[in-house]
Amino acid sequence: MKHIHFLINFVQNRPRITLLLVFIVSLPLAYFFIQQTHNNHVEIFFQPDDPLYVAYREFQETYGNEEFAVIAIQGDIFQNKSLQIIRKMTSEIENISGVERVNSITNVEEFTGSEDTVFLEKFIPEGTLSGEQLKAAQDRTYNNKVLRDSLLSDDGLMTALHVELESMSEQEKYTAVREIVRVSKSIAGTHFKLYCSGLTLVEVELNRLSESDFIMFIPVILVLIFLFTVILLRQLVLAVLCQLNLFVILIWGIGFFVLCGEKFNMVTTVLGAVLLAIAIADSIHILSHLQDRFQSNGSQVVPTIVDTIKHVWFPCLLTSLTTGAGFMSFTASDIRPVSILGFFTAISVMFAFLLSVTALPAMLIVMKRRVARSFEKKMRKRKPSINSERFMHALSTIGSFTIRQKTGLFILFLITTVIAVAGIAQIKFETNTMKYLPDDNPFKSDLTIIEKHFGGTIPFVILIKSESGNDFSHPESVRMIDTIQTDLLREIQQFTGAFSIADYMKEFNKAFNENNPAFYTIPENQTDIADAYELGDPEILDRIIALDHKEVCMIFRSIWDSNEAAYKMNDHVETYLKSTLGKNYSYEHTGLSSLYLLMDKHIQESQIKSFFLAFIIIFFMMLFVCRNFKLALISMVPNIFPIAITLGIMGWFNIPLDVATTMIASVTIGIAVDDTIHFISWLRRNCLRCKDVNTAIVQTFIDVGKPICITTLILFFGFFVLVMGSVLPTKAFGVLTAFAMFFALLGDFFVLPVLILIFKPKLPALEESFPNDLNRIRSEAT
Repeated sequence: MKHIHFLINFVQNRPRITLLLVFIVSLPLAYFFIQQTHNNHVEIFFQPDDPLYVAYREFQETYGNEEFAVIAIQGDIFQNKSLQIIRKMTSEIENISGVERVNSITNVEEFTGSEDTVFLEKFIPEGTLSGEQLKAAQDRTYNNKVLRDSLLSDDGLMTALHVELESMSEQEKYTAVREIVRVSKSIAGTHFKLYCSGLTLVEVELNRLSESDFIMFIPVILVLIFLFTVILLRQLVLAVLCQLNLFVILIWGIGFFVLCGEKFNMVTTVLGAVLLAIAIADSIHILSHLQDRFQSNGSQVVPTIVDTIKHVWFPCLLTSLTTGAGFMSFTASDIRPVSILGFFTAISVMFAFLLSVTALPAMLIVMKRRVARSFEKKMRKRKPSINSERFMHALSTIGSFTIRQKTGLFILFLITTVIAVAGIAQIKFETNTMKYLPDDNPFKSDLTIIEKHFGGTIPFVILIKSESGNDFSHPESVRMIDTIQTDLLREIQQFTGAFSIADYMKEFNKAFNENNPAFYTIPENQTDIADAYELGDPEILDRIIALDHKEVCMIFRSIWDSNEAAYKMNDHVETYLKSTLGKNYSYEHTGLSSLYLLMDKHIQESQIKSFFLAFIIIFFMMLFVCRNFKLALISMVPNIFPIAITLGIMGWFNIPLDVATTMIASVTIGIAVDDTIHFISWLRRNCLRCKDVNTAIVQTFIDVGKPICITTLILFFGFFVLVMGSVLPTKAFGVLTAFAMFFALLGDFFVLPVLILIFKPKLPALEESFPNDLNRIRSEAT
């Protein structure tokens, strides 16, 4: 406490030096503020040491990454002009920086046999083809199973270009994707209808949308807050200083985030909006209390400012700590962006407290003459507010109603809770980042068309390793892979295609036997398999078999209907492989689909861990405030109530929990507890002043009801602004958290008093040592 008073005295005596120090710290942070970058690759959602993520990285190092784009074109494919366009498109996309390889019907090769020679030949010859050659090329293409599954639609009116990209930075990836789309559209012209999508395109689009959302959120919230502060404070100079303080808080919070090497994504992009919505509370407390105290101190501006800070710093610190605790609980999450958002929001909330008790009063002192004139002008115009009296009467009526109807409200609370819990049991989870785009986004709509004509785009990768001497240079081992692939394609509806060493060997064996379709089988002897490895295309072989031939990579293309369906699919694969492989082989599910399932598991675990941690931390803080175990326990109920209602709504209305909405519970309890602290503190004080608990509750509604409503209004609109975003999880998080703030208000008004009246906990007197009536500021807000 001595340290904070020393800080306050320093600000009082050296306000300009205080502002200079703030400015010096702000300069480098402002530089980092403008250096923001965005990254929404699925890999960012995992901790670097997560075992399954480590296995995924090892898979990428061995078999290549899964960065790809799909360019689908619709039209009359097998005519010379069309083939010429496809050749040109293939060639020019291959020349784009960052593109590793392009597969299209014009450059894909197959094994061809002639006498004792096997060589690779393009399906479609170069140059202008005769009608007979076009028909032969069309038949040859249709008769190739691998090509038909991946590059040609069943009706023959669509073909696809599979663009594989190198590993590169976000900016390089953005440039490459933009160039791929531009080149494709330019070459296709009006001859073809073009569809562009794929994992990498979706990732780049999410980066673009989250960046534009971030740029849009901040100004909108700043404008809303400015309007609220002007209406609430009715003094333009105070509103402007409040806005300046918020701007510095924003620079510190975002600048520190970027300084630590972090990048924004669809989760952390809400950092600025959330920080502003929360940080305004401290400024409002200080300025509202300053207004009230100015009249008693006359024109003594500086003593009034100092006296205000000395009276509000402790309640502001306590509410900042409870809010910070709610966000710090996110660090228990295994989803890295959620963990990072929680940590940096908690730090930024403390930045907000520090600047509100230093920079804001320093600005007020430096501008003391203008502040004094503003106060004098307001006092001359001050008239009794009929609307304010009506509002106070309404609060008194609500308090009396709560007391009279306590039994009915308690029963309603129980019924609502039961309904909410039933909804919570129906909550589903969503981790497919492709579904995070809005429905009208062209990449998402194009993806729907591509999946309809070419099958799934989510790789489901199975690695099978030989644990004995019988590696995949033996016919029986390769034949086993063929059986597994055939069985799983037949049994699992979501698998729309596959490619493995079995397909490669069958193509080679057919070519080795002079292209006789009857020999589209696994070679019968080990020598032929060795020849296939020797004569094969290394670019293809390196993606489907390890160099030592002890491990193969089977790639199934899957449609990701839902996480529940994906779990069933994964369980089916595991059950099948356990019964098929025996002791001589081991298997591993990896690839993007494994990360989606791992993310689903982390969301479920993180929801529980972060909420439990927040609950424990905040409960002990409430115990400190309430000074009574039973009262502290009761005070937690109205903070759990809005969470239960919100999650129940999600369950009943099929709104999934995802990487953003999983934060709702901890955010809600961390913020909503502030108003509960205000209500409990004033109730404890009023119990000393009033003749009974009923009267004290009504008086508490009058004392603290208005500032609780104002804060709830600010928080509601602060979070609701996120609905203007483009990324679906961010929009859902904004809307649901906004309504959770409203439900928290209902909990404080209609649940907390009822529980106190029914269970009758002891209400200890508020000690004088507790710095001047905890959070008196908010109750005195005008």
